[in-house]
Amino acid sequence: MSDEPYATSAEHLADELRRVELLVRAQVERWRTALADLRPATGWGTGILDDEELVNYLAHSFTEPMDDDSPPEAHAHMLAGTAIAAQIMIRRPADGVELRVDHLHKAFDLNRTDLDVILICLLAELDARYRRVLAYLADEEWRKVPPVGVLAEILRPGAGGLAAFRARFAPGSPLIRHRLVALGEPAEGGLSTRAVLLDGRIAAYLGGQDHLDSRLAPLVTVVLPSPSTPPSTPASPTPPAPPFPQAGDDASGRVAMLVEVLGRHPVGATVALLGPPGSGRGFLARAVATELDVPLLRVDLRAQPPDRQLARDVYREARLRGAAVLWRGGEAVAGTSADDDRLWADLLARAATHTAPTFVDHAQPWDPPPRHEDAGPYLRMSCPAPDLTAREAHWAHHLDGLTSADPAQLAATYLLGPAQIAQAVRVARDQAAPADSTADDLREACRRLSSRRLMSIAKPSGAPTGMTLAEIVLPDDKKRELFALRDRIRNRPRVDRLLGPGAKGTRGLVAMFCGSSGTGKTLAAGLIARDLGRDLLRVDLSQMVSKWVGETEKNLDRVLAEAQDSPAILFFDEAEAVFGKRGTVSEARDRYAMQETSFLLQRIEEYEGVVILATNLRQNLDEAFSRRITTVIDFPSADEDCRRRLWGLALSRVPHDLTPAEIATAAESYRLSAAAICEVVVTASFVALARDPATTHLTTEDVDEAVRTELQRQGLPAAPGLRP
Repeated sequence: MSDEPYATSAEHLADELRRVELLVRAQVERWRTALADLRPATGWGTGILDDEELVNYLAHSFTEPMDDDSPPEAHAHMLAGTAIAAQIMIRRPADGVELRVDHLHKAFDLNRTDLDVILICLLAELDARYRRVLAYLADEEWRKVPPVGVLAEILRPGAGGLAAFRARFAPGSPLIRHRLVALGEPAEGGLSTRAVLLDGRIAAYLGGQDHLDSRLAPLVTVVLPSPSTPPSTPASPTPPAPPFPQAGDDASGRVAMLVEVLGRHPVGATVALLGPPGSGRGFLARAVATELDVPLLRVDLRAQPPDRQLARDVYREARLRGAAVLWRGGEAVAGTSADDDRLWADLLARAATHTAPTFVDHAQPWDPPPRHEDAGPYLRMSCPAPDLTAREAHWAHHLDGLTSADPAQLAATYLLGPAQIAQAVRVARDQAAPADSTADDLREACRRLSSRRLMSIAKPSGAPTGMTLAEIVLPDDKKRELFALRDRIRNRPRVDRLLGPGAKGTRGLVAMFCGSSGTGKTLAAGLIARDLGRDLLRVDLSQMVSKWVGETEKNLDRVLAEAQDSPAILFFDEAEAVFGKRGTVSEARDRYAMQETSFLLQRIEEYEGVVILATNLRQNLDEAFSRRITTVIDFPSADEDCRRRLWGLALSRVPHDLTPAEIATAAESYRLSAAAICEVVVTASFVALARDPATTHLTTEDVDEAVRTELQRQGLPAAPGLRP
């Protein structure tokens, strides 16, 4: 053997396998001398003993080490194995080379016997000849993997050492606790006859592979510690975590504090990251792992129901990689008593002995669970949602001058967390070459990221293509109120920064549009959203209101929680159905109704986004709710001048033959709402096509017929035509 340092882990593994292979050969020589050469061919593998074989079995006392009677060939193999072991100790790894056998040894606190058990099982895994050899030593033709008893004979624990050897397969031993090997089903012979199966992930790791096993792959993402660390395999990690930008919200200070504390407690530290979605809990864990120069295993507890084996498998993978662990969706396990929840108890126990930190993110705080006195620290880190300054810093960091988008404008418009900002930039760059990424690409990516969860409970509601807020037909004072509302929504983040945290008015913005049907409430909301570059999501009240006690509150809470980190404007039509007046209590269901309304009032006040409510019956809203409204805009029925402009605007979108005098007559004669006038033009278009499929113009007669249809639909009396 060479004295040169090991250039690869595979070279070191080959020497270790040659060493244990000599131990197997030595046992073969002992077996042949003691028994096998004297057995009849018909008896091998059957368990049938003849007299001569029985004598050979009983030739050795139970307490006498069998090494004393080993044949010379066995001694020669043992000496050769010892020489290889000494040479392995001399040959250390070259710079930058990690020997995986040694890492396995240290990471799981194994002794030399544990490691030899793993290597012998790996020998049979890699070379089919040794499966036959081990079956020969077990005197069982069907045997594919070694039983405990055969491993004991190969490794020669010696007098007094058999009990210690058997203890290496106890439930709390490193081999079994970390699932490095598994024991087969119990047989009549007890522990000595149980098969020892090397776990496939351990075999793959020793062979140089770093893929996640099939159990963890759907739940776990591997994040590299720094940009300079290449992935071990193309299929393993995600891109590395970028440096945490120096943001004004003290995020970098939290990173520095955690790095300092975790540096003093390298074993068993657990950090509870508490904050709302989008507050950067996962980004904080990635930044700390990067500073500590360790990978991060991100485990999504929400992907599927966890079980008790999950913590064991995750921490085994973390030890193999020397990685920190981030448990996403901690509400799946945290907050329950460790005595009642075995998964939570096992997670805490394994975290307390892990050599890298454990992070558990959770939207709500909970009390620290009981900890063993030798466990590392249990830290609670508050992660508030990033403010405007912090979001600007993250946008500037990720954009890095590759687009003309304004970080300040993006930060003010989209309430995204650090990870979402990074993802939005990646999505925008996927749409075009980096040099061609535009502000429009980013805005579209932000809308998709921040509103996609809401689409199942709220539907997008837009405005006519090409129309702007300036074109809406309303009295001038009402238009000014709409422009003021739009500017207030746009400048809210800057005012919040100016006033500081806790200032009055820094919560969400609730606007109310009051007016009869068809006066333009929905249109105005859509135009405001378009001017701001946001989505208007119309909440379907039929899915919100429930006859079952407590369900309406749950539905509203779900909508507001999903919308919390979205820039979308929520639009509630017929709001009196949800926020109606509380009456007197005359029976039990009235009491529940009052509790429901009180909850809705409190929840809408806590919401930090923008809500627009539309109602036809302002007087039916609860007075307590009215006090929580920021802006109230009344939409009056259109007067004659407004109707003339509405007719002109609606007819401008289609070719027609109506004269200005006829349009004025329509505005004067028909007291129709804006929505009704638009419906008349649509109906007239169908009438014109039915009259002449080749026509391209609406005639006065077409409009007259459409007006009569609309008046009939509304139950109003017919009116004279546009022409005398």
